[in-house]
Amino acid sequence: MLATVVEIGYGILLLLGFLATFAAAYSIILGRRFTRRTLESLVRRRLGFLPKVCVILPCKGCEPNLEGNILVLLAQNYPNYNLMIVTDSESDPAYGIASKILSAHSGPNAELLTSTQHPKASGKVSALLTALEKDEGNAQVYAFIDSDATVHTSWLRDLVDPLGDFSIGATTGFRWYFATGFWSEVQCAWNASGSNLMFDEKYNFPWGGAMALRSETLNQIHINEIWEDAVSDDLSLNIALRAHAYRTLFLPQCTVVTSTKNITRSKLMEWATSQTALTRTYHHKLWSYALVTYAFFNLIFVLGIVALLLGFFLTPSWFIPAILLLTPTPLGIIRSHSRIATFKRALPWANQEFGKFSSRVSLTSIIVPWIMTFCILKSITTREIEWRGQRYSLRKLKFATS
Repeated sequence: MLATVVEIGYGILLLLGFLATFAAAYSIILGRRFTRRTLESLVRRRLGFLPKVCVILPCKGCEPNLEGNILVLLAQNYPNYNLMIVTDSESDPAYGIASKILSAHSGPNAELLTSTQHPKASGKVSALLTALEKDEGNAQVYAFIDSDATVHTSWLRDLVDPLGDFSIGATTGFRWYFATGFWSEVQCAWNASGSNLMFDEKYNFPWGGAMALRSETLNQIHINEIWEDAVSDDLSLNIALRAHAYRTLFLPQCTVVTSTKNITRSKLMEWATSQTALTRTYHHKLWSYALVTYAFFNLIFVLGIVALLLGFFLTPSWFIPAILLLTPTPLGIIRSHSRIATFKRALPWANQEFGKFSSRVSLTSIIVPWIMTFCILKSITTREIEWRGQRYSLRKLKFATS
């Protein structure tokens, strides 16, 4: 009887091992496909679409490189745009920094605003609505960028040009973290894993830290109503775009970079859980996909350790399923390293920073599935999040779909 159970267990682990190895190998194939599509995006033929653009920059507090980020936005290689900087109040540290820069610059039109509060919306969303209301639809395209985002001078031109294709509702970049310290490197690896699906229009979304939309698109989806009670700007926007059958186009060359340091384990877990809870609320399909994927690979790893121990204590034949079950771990490191190399090609202006940490981030990617699974499970019971010193209740939009 015991021998039969052992044989069945061996067969199950062997089968799961083959499935896990196949899935990991397929992940490598997807990584190569991601690289190919990135290279295609880099040489994409421009449409010559150069409408009037309003760039909206919500700010709160003193970001480490805020002054430099504003200066780059004022020096974009784009013929017709203006910049709106929005802070919570004149007492906000960002207001003083922006005011000093704008008083000395000579370039595109730029304006510094204080946010008009929208009681049901988050602070960031209130800032975005304030800028939209102030501009009154004068711009043909609106571009949105986070205050901790560093970009290249061609960022705006690259982001706006594809909107000449009217089947595209939004263009988007992504964020890449440059890390200092172990938990910062884990944050980088955690965040980078989210780029895997950005070319997949079934799961992707316009990321709020670097995105652009035509004015008429915002009007058609009634963005003022969508954002009036939204906590998340981008995930709520994604629901509205999908409801109107708009596509979102990912542009890896429009990825922004953010330097982080002094990230502690508790800060990382709080941040990651908040991001996951927002995804569960506004993009449940993506959340479900992540749950199944990461839970599967974590289970496979545990079974691999079990098979390895059985190989030591019972018979060496158990090493065969052990090797198969543990193969996804080194392949995951390879995939992470490949992802870093791909973004390095997409962001040549930041190559020097990439070279400082790529190996360490690739290795820390080993623990990302565990952190991701923990955050996914914790997000099930998370009903509110804290963001920049304020707490927000999570609630689905009236027309939200899975």
